[in-house]
Amino acid sequence: MTRSIRLVPFLFAAALLALMTACGPEYPKCEADKHCAKQNEVCVNGFCRQCRDDAQCAQIDPCQECGANNACVRRAGCCKSDLDCPGGRCWKDTPDAVTGTCGGLCRTDDHCPDGQRCAGGSCVPDVACTGDAQCPAGQRCVNNECVAACDTEAVYFDFNEYTIRLSEEQKVRDNATCIRERAAAHQVSGHADERGSDEYNLALGQRRANAVARQYRQLGVTDDLISTISYGEERPVCNQSNEECWQQNRRVETERR
Repeated sequence: MTRSIRLVPFLFAAALLALMTACGPEYPKCEADKHCAKQNEVCVNGFCRQCRDDAQCAQIDPCQECGANNACVRRAGCCKSDLDCPGGRCWKDTPDAVTGTCGGLCRTDDHCPDGQRCAGGSCVPDVACTGDAQCPAGQRCVNNECVAACDTEAVYFDFNEYTIRLSEEQKVRDNATCIRERAAAHQVSGHADERGSDEYNLALGQRRANAVARQYRQLGVTDDLISTISYGEERPVCNQSNEECWQQNRRVETERR
């Protein structure tokens, strides 16, 4: 009887020790994942943390990964739908993929409406350029097209004449080269000074335009790239009644249409 009484304190201490051992370390300390299970965490280096690797984070959100301090963080650019991509779309490699990558409104021209193309993730008007910086060296942007960076010059005439002066022939050759390089339609317009009737000056301007256009053709410019018109005295560049001004108005201009 006495021996049984003596065993009681020993058994109580053993039971208490077993109970304390079963409870495990106090949170956030741990020895195994089971000690962190109630918090849906895992044991990492003796402490309960959100994750040990990406697998734990993916169970919560497929776009999360295990980051610094073993905390789940969102993977940069990852998305599950367009709602995750303000101002853009969620692009997935396959239709049944769970996650994708946030990007612009388009990746190829097929993603854009008719008349538009994809540039830098955005649908823009389907034009070659909107400014000179978008054109190759030696070209410039004219009416949304990159054309040779050449200039056409006015060809001047003597009074009451439509024969091209010898001094102006180099201009005509340079203009023809420019038209061919641009490969774009141009208008050849004839002009006259104020002397003479409107009808006469209109006819004279047409003869001058025809003379220059004829020379362009001889220099290899095709008919589809040039057309002629006469403005007579209607579009002067100056209005003084002297030879200096009249000389500037007796001209043919070649301009891109």
